[in-house]
Amino acid sequence: MASKAKKNYTYFTKAVQLPDGTRKYLRGKTQEELDEKVLQVQILVKAGVDVCSEETFGHLAQMWFDIYKKPYLREKSLDAIRYVLNHQILPQLGGYRLQDISPMQIQALMAGLAEKSNSLQSKVLIHLRSIFTVAMENGLIAKSPVSSMLKAGGKRAEEKTALTPEESSLLLEQVKDIRARTFLLIALHTGMRRGEIIGLMWEDIDFQEKIIHVRHNAIIKEKATTISDDLKTKAGRRDIPMSEELALWLEEQKHKAHSKFVFTMKDGKPMTQSSYKSMWRHISAELPDTHISAHILRHTYITRMFEAGLDIKEIQYLAGHSTVDMTLRVYTHYDQRSRKTKTAEKVREALRT
Repeated sequence: MASKAKKNYTYFTKAVQLPDGTRKYLRGKTQEELDEKVLQVQILVKAGVDVCSEETFGHLAQMWFDIYKKPYLREKSLDAIRYVLNHQILPQLGGYRLQDISPMQIQALMAGLAEKSNSLQSKVLIHLRSIFTVAMENGLIAKSPVSSMLKAGGKRAEEKTALTPEESSLLLEQVKDIRARTFLLIALHTGMRRGEIIGLMWEDIDFQEKIIHVRHNAIIKEKATTISDDLKTKAGRRDIPMSEELALWLEEQKHKAHSKFVFTMKDGKPMTQSSYKSMWRHISAELPDTHISAHILRHTYITRMFEAGLDIKEIQYLAGHSTVDMTLRVYTHYDQRSRKTKTAEKVREALRT
């Protein structure tokens, strides 16, 4: 068998003295290529970069997560970051040396997410910029390969629209599943977050004063749910008045309860993710043409409070918002819809013959 002839290259080499006294040997196929490599190393050394580092993106990303995120964020937020890292970023960049990652690779990664949502693309860019900033601060690279001009594209999430009073009533009338109706009533009549509702205990409900004390939050997982007193924000700890309808319904359900939790599995343990999805199918089936989520039910409650004339600080407290700006964002949506409706009515009145 004839052996393949190997091409013979004449390499140009040069040893570059590093600040610690060691040498880094460079080579190029041409003198111009070698000169370019020498210049790049000199620039990196001047910027304080360890040019001999073999640090990979994947290893630094894990350190970034453990040091900069894990000690400060709740489990739900950490799960969201893990998902973006493990499914969108690390498969593309994890094995590369930090110093070898180019702006073109970052551009290619984002191009591969072109059909994904604007929200996901934004999260990918935020995490990439944060990780490469840590790399620069620790002398691993001189400049981030993530261009400041790179923006998230993709489809933006649909604007959250509150249910009308008619839609809310229809939903409550048609949903027959006990757990689903209980969830709906609590969400529509208190504006509590999903985790706060699933984490609700009977001891949190004062039937005499008709008050729900929001004190617990559920971290919902596929096979097991953890209940803790670690609420989303400090403002999450609040006392919400119950409507007469909600108080009567919950009191009736309490007499049938076999657990300290309002929402449970058959074994009395807190509701899991799969059980929650099963319950939600009962809800979605009743208004198939209307997008419904736990957040939209919460949005609906806040909108009803604006319509009832409560002031912004009262609604901020009831919603458990940490800042009034969050409450104002909901008010802006409500005000825009209200203005459109009133304008349409005026136009029709003006054109009525």
